[in-house]
Amino acid sequence: MAANVIFKVSKTIAFSADTVFEALADWRGHADWVPLTKVEVLNGDGGPGTEFIATSGLGPLALPDRMRVDTLDREARTSQITKVGPVLTGVVDLTVTEINENSCTVYWVEDVQVPVLPQFLARPVAAAARTAFNQALGRMEKYLRKSAN
Repeated sequence: MAANVIFKVSKTIAFSADTVFEALADWRGHADWVPLTKVEVLNGDGGPGTEFIATSGLGPLALPDRMRVDTLDREARTSQITKVGPVLTGVVDLTVTEINENSCTVYWVEDVQVPVLPQFLARPVAAAARTAFNQALGRMEKYLRKSAN
């Protein structure tokens, strides 16, 4: 039994689209703005084929999320990542669109299978994930602002 959890986040950030996309594509850097998360790059240079594990949580409650970068297009500011298990499987689509030279919108879409989660809990889990990722993107914006000073 596995629940299919789908959530979408869109957030406007007051930085250039290129700056924001580079922050998103810095897989190790996610640990700077995603709470209780550490990232280990297993192989690759950050582009397609790169594999990494983002582990979120504390101690025995930490969840390892192993991923592989399938596409990364800096010009289009898009990336697709596959979650390869052993816990979560599915896909992540990241897109950054320019509003103007100092502002952009991040679109973060996840379609994942969560083992042992009954399907009737998929909607509340998606709502919680949407809130958490929206907050994480807010933390990324604060991190970028702090780094720019």
